[in-house]
Amino acid sequence: MGSTHQFHTDSSPLDYDDASTYRSLVGGMQYLTFTRPDLSFAVNYPQPGPPALAESLARVLATRSTNPVWAPLPRRAPPSPLSDGGLADAVVSLRDPDLALALLSWSRSHSGSRHHDADKLPPPTPIAHSALLRLLARSGRFDAVDSTLQDMSLSGVAPTSACLGELVAAYADAGIERKATEMCERVRAQYGMLPAAIHSNCLLRLLVERRQWDDAHKLYDKMLAKEGGADDYSTCVMVRGLCLEGRVEKGVKLIEARWGAGCVPNAVFYNVLIDGYCRRGDMGRGLLLLGEMEMKGILPTVVTYGTLMSWLGRKGDLEKVTYLLSEMRERRLSPNIEIYNSVIDALCKCRSAPQAMVVLKQIFASDCDPDAITFSTLISGLCREGRVQEAERLLREAIRREVNPNLFCYTSLIHGFCIRGQVMDASNLLMEMMERGYTPDVVTFGALIHGLVVAGQVSEALLVREKMTARQLLPDANIYNVLISGLCKKHMLPAARNLLAEMLEQNVHPDKFVYTTLIDGFIRNESLDEARKVFEFMEQKGVRLDVVGYNAMIKGYCQFGMLDEAIVCMNNMRKVRCIPDEFTYSTLITGYVKQGNMGGALRLLCEMTKRRCQPNVVTYSSLINGYCKLGDTDTAEDIFASMQLEGLFPNVITYTILIGSLFKKDKAMKAAAYFEHMLINHCAPSDITLHCLVTGLTNCMACIVSSNCSGTVKMHDKGALLDIFRGLVNGNWDPGNAAYNAIIFSLCRHNMLGNALDIINKMANKGYSPDSVTFIALLYGFCSVGKSRDWRSILPNEFRQDQLEIASRYKILFDQYVAKSVGCEVSSALRLYLEERRSLKQMEHKFTCS
Repeated sequence: MGSTHQFHTDSSPLDYDDASTYRSLVGGMQYLTFTRPDLSFAVNYPQPGPPALAESLARVLATRSTNPVWAPLPRRAPPSPLSDGGLADAVVSLRDPDLALALLSWSRSHSGSRHHDADKLPPPTPIAHSALLRLLARSGRFDAVDSTLQDMSLSGVAPTSACLGELVAAYADAGIERKATEMCERVRAQYGMLPAAIHSNCLLRLLVERRQWDDAHKLYDKMLAKEGGADDYSTCVMVRGLCLEGRVEKGVKLIEARWGAGCVPNAVFYNVLIDGYCRRGDMGRGLLLLGEMEMKGILPTVVTYGTLMSWLGRKGDLEKVTYLLSEMRERRLSPNIEIYNSVIDALCKCRSAPQAMVVLKQIFASDCDPDAITFSTLISGLCREGRVQEAERLLREAIRREVNPNLFCYTSLIHGFCIRGQVMDASNLLMEMMERGYTPDVVTFGALIHGLVVAGQVSEALLVREKMTARQLLPDANIYNVLISGLCKKHMLPAARNLLAEMLEQNVHPDKFVYTTLIDGFIRNESLDEARKVFEFMEQKGVRLDVVGYNAMIKGYCQFGMLDEAIVCMNNMRKVRCIPDEFTYSTLITGYVKQGNMGGALRLLCEMTKRRCQPNVVTYSSLINGYCKLGDTDTAEDIFASMQLEGLFPNVITYTILIGSLFKKDKAMKAAAYFEHMLINHCAPSDITLHCLVTGLTNCMACIVSSNCSGTVKMHDKGALLDIFRGLVNGNWDPGNAAYNAIIFSLCRHNMLGNALDIINKMANKGYSPDSVTFIALLYGFCSVGKSRDWRSILPNEFRQDQLEIASRYKILFDQYVAKSVGCEVSSALRLYLEERRSLKQMEHKFTCS
């Protein structure tokens, strides 16, 4: 009541005197309330509406734990109790469930004291207590929900259907499936209907997430049977769940069952279907749905493009990702940071970090702000490509932009620095990471250890492991595997064995990779007994090796000539359903070849093909080697031809075996032809190949010089090796130098300049010095690759006049085997060199005369 209110006795206002009297009365009453707080509460509390009522009661109830005289204050309320609706409004306006509980508890006790049976509380009020249940459910106070429901049930008071629906949603959102289902059934039992769609959808979503498909379909069918019981979101939940399991066709049928065949209602459903197809690897179907959207006039959204680009990026299809990004911009759809991150991730996976940096610049120019994922993806990509310095600069840029780098950023950089041998930089980053509040985890230490092992610093990696255990972080199987592998490569086998024992003590179960690494390490160090012990111990522990582990053991047996044991090991593979692969058979065939048992090797080859296991290059090379050792080069050549018919490219070992064997059989022309074939396929010769060539040419010198090994044919239809060697030997050149120069020229004419330059040092190590012919042969190489101006910085340029004349004489021979343009370019380079030399001599002469 206020003193400014107008009072009326009937439909007309009070006259002046009456109004003054009433205002005086009201003023006196207000004075009493100002001076007497107990009267203030009793007078003012019951009159306002529910929100103000709740606020007033909340102030009083909030002090109940600290104010010993709080209880009498609410009792001074007026005789008329609050209605159920008024109490409900009061509860709704309160945020604190404890206050709401206290309010309704007080209300019930206050109402009970007004009845004759004061010891018995009145039953809960349905509307107010339903509001209380909602508040408790939203606050996650499910224990109080249960007790309130029990109290209401004992009193025969039912919560409202809307309240029970909200309880269904609350229990479902909290993941309490059983309670949510019970509440849903309670609504059906008490009100003969399902909860509202918005509440039923929560339970439906939970059932789908937990793959409870039978229950989900039952609930969905019941929702469809009720008018308005299922909405678009209900169907979308079901379709999304099916798509996540790869059952996209069932999701499509669900859509068609509701809206008709071939009808997808909107972009949301298209996005779900596109994600489903892409998730199971059917990118083509996802792209077709994008086209179908456009045909039906449904505009693709940012989510549509983002979904497609994300999955295409994971597959490394940069072309389609780039196309979709440009199409998106044409539609004036602004890519969000998630889409940009997908593009960057795709580029980094394809080792195109520079292009990813271009995308980052586009992000800087747009309204998008890069996040921690953007920087971590780029930093990881740059480190994988060895561009660690750029990655570190990007880390500093992230910090400058106040983007807090995540643990993954530092882990990638630490690993990158370690691989490059920059251990100090990696340690500094580790310290910086810890200063920024990140605690190194197993992944961080694992990256540091792996980087050190790759860099060959196994001892430092072991020290890091000790620091790791000091921090109460136990290495996992991957870290042990890396360390054991590094120790085996360093021939530190006792330490590797001790690490295996430590793993078992720490209850870190070694996996098949750890055992395979140890077995392979012992075999490489010719410790077959130790490898066998590890193999048998692994079988006792019930660890099932894969084909790689069995191949390592078979390799060991074959290496020591124990072919019977190797065959038994292969048979044991089959018993445990581990199928031998081409490496298994190739290893065994190599073992038989080493023993000269070509019959056994051929039997294995037949078995290999019967089991539809394709022989590889190693298989064919082993057979070629076997026949060459027997002196049967004709059969070896037949196998070489069969190998090519199978679409396999010979490697340097295959060529070296044939070339060396043919030279031994004085078949220099065939050996030279295989060397030419080798260079045409850009297969670089190894040191053993060079040894076979030089030895073969010098040993067959008489045959090569006396016979015309090659006639005059078109360029590249014949090998230059024998003609150049013969020409140099006939010019009284040392046979060794002649062989090396012929090989160098052959490499240069096939644009293999780098390999030719490598031979220079190898010549010196063998006691041969590069000469003017070596110079001109390399000059052909520079001109063949378009670097005619670069030879000065690499080749010596001081020759005597007679040496230059010799070089010019052999140029005529060399020109027969190169393109005319290359020969002209060499002539120009020589002419320019001679002019410069002549000018230099004239200047020296003038200086001497002066």
